[in-house]
Amino acid sequence: MKRMVGILDNSRVRTSDIPRPSAEIIDGYRQLTDMAGLVARALDQFGIAGTIPSALLPPIGQGVTVIGPAITVRNIPEREVPYRYWERTEGTRLGEREAFFLAKPGDVVVIDGAAVYPASCLGSMAVTLAGQLEVAGVVVSGAVTGVAGIRSADIPVWARGGTTITGHHRAETIEINGPIGIEGVRVEPGDLIIADDSGVTVVPLNMTEQVLQRALKMKNLGSGFKKLLQEGADRDTLRKELGDLMVALMRCPEEKEKP
Repeated sequence: MKRMVGILDNSRVRTSDIPRPSAEIIDGYRQLTDMAGLVARALDQFGIAGTIPSALLPPIGQGVTVIGPAITVRNIPEREVPYRYWERTEGTRLGEREAFFLAKPGDVVVIDGAAVYPASCLGSMAVTLAGQLEVAGVVVSGAVTGVAGIRSADIPVWARGGTTITGHHRAETIEINGPIGIEGVRVEPGDLIIADDSGVTVVPLNMTEQVLQRALKMKNLGSGFKKLLQEGADRDTLRKELGDLMVALMRCPEEKEKP
């Protein structure tokens, strides 16, 4: 596998070629406001549990957004304490950098590091590398280190928080591009990741078009009431229009076609 760095054995990569949403679909999601939250509400109407609030995974920095297909990384704990590995001069088996080289421009690397928390799954130098390789962003279900450097990097990162505990010789990347779970949400390679200040939302790859259309419909339903707020409409108008909007939103799921 020519794109591998050599930190991990090739067998750790389940696949190097993943399906991805079309560029048109991804651009469609960029039209949304409050992206992660609006898409999460659209997923609710399909019965899909696919969102993580920023109360659990906040961005490392404010005012950042990302939309892109997922490259997945799963980390598990090493058995021995770090000193034993250093004593034997063994190299790290933490392989997020392999994922950065496997990614295509615009991909989002998603790391399951819950089992090694609070050891770090990502550092500022790795984030800088990811940015240079045109990775769009990184989501870590776990801790990161070098927070100041991550904040100043060219790409956004979401994580549980910062740590001083290195993941080298504490964490091992056991698989890249297999299914993972982050904060109770399943992520498959190629699923669409949408993240902003409100949190991280995961759209299953086979539902990206349906969910986009539902989210756009919900956005359009709310645009008229938003305009009334901006214009300073009177209380009676707001009361009536708000009631109508709530009914319309509850009826947003498409009705079955009549024969």
